[in-house]
Amino acid sequence: MNGKVKVLLNGYGVIGKRVADAVALQDDMELVGVADVVSDWRVKMAQRKGYTVYCSISDPKRTEAMKEAGINVAGTLEDLLRQGAVDVVIDCAPAGFGVKNKEALYDKYGVKAIFEGGEKHETANLSFVAQCNYNEALEKAEGGHRYCRIVSCNTTAACRIFHALYSHFKVKRARMVLVRRATDPVKGDTGGIMNTVVPSHLPSHHAPDVKTVIHDAIPDLYSAAVKGSHTMYHFHFYDVIFDQTITREDVINALRNEPRLTFVNSKDGVIGLAAIIEISRDIGLPRGDIYTIPIWEDFITVIGGNEVLIAAACPNENDVIPENVDAIRALTLIEKDANRSIQKTNEALKIPKVLY
Repeated sequence: MNGKVKVLLNGYGVIGKRVADAVALQDDMELVGVADVVSDWRVKMAQRKGYTVYCSISDPKRTEAMKEAGINVAGTLEDLLRQGAVDVVIDCAPAGFGVKNKEALYDKYGVKAIFEGGEKHETANLSFVAQCNYNEALEKAEGGHRYCRIVSCNTTAACRIFHALYSHFKVKRARMVLVRRATDPVKGDTGGIMNTVVPSHLPSHHAPDVKTVIHDAIPDLYSAAVKGSHTMYHFHFYDVIFDQTITREDVINALRNEPRLTFVNSKDGVIGLAAIIEISRDIGLPRGDIYTIPIWEDFITVIGGNEVLIAAACPNENDVIPENVDAIRALTLIEKDANRSIQKTNEALKIPKVLY
């Protein structure tokens, strides 16, 4: 592919707006514009930023309604696809709409598309976390595969942590327990206020989702999840058993050298998610996004020489953003070295390796 990759963002919500900003920062990509079907403050904010706005659906009434709301609609998403003006669509529409868009638009016009974790693996038949399976994405793209799915924030965090372990040691079994936030902060009217803890199905869907990325790297993997009453960040707990003797220093070094992981310590006053949220704001990146997964270094515990306990925080609104950028490079073959893509993305987004 010659020149910059032309990217269109479809669905300007919590993830979509962050992906749009991230793509706009890349020197090998061009954000053609953003598409949506609503006329609320989010789309008006996109227009204020100078992004060209398109209507996601070919409906004159919807386009007119957006214009009447003061949005300068440049056309429809389908118009752009018909003209061949887009190389990749990042589909950040609400869960379930991605597969519909694929069938109605992306298949029809032969455009490449990247979906988010709300869609099923089968939508793309390629689930992605950069350090785990960038090469798999390259191989499929070289064979003509056009679709990729960025897994959820929780799955992304788990894949990064597990990759640090199974790429250095022989992992026999792993269990993960998640305390999920109730809802996104912006959606406080849909479950954000509750005075309870809600268990998920046991086991939860997270472990099977991890396996769509790491496949059989961990043969015995299960997960459980509960929903808490808070609205920012998830909490993760891991219990991992190895088929070899390991030390605490071994584990710490493996985690420290893994991209997009960082350490915090309770002795520094980081005693819970609230402290991490405040740290993320103090770093000064847009929206308080840090993209990386904080792990409590002082909580890393080795039991019996072959079992390790790990506690981590998952920034649910932003840890998947760099994965979208790397997926664009892999799917379009503009960068065939995973490490170079990860480094390039990290530098563009200023992803911190040290939080404080």
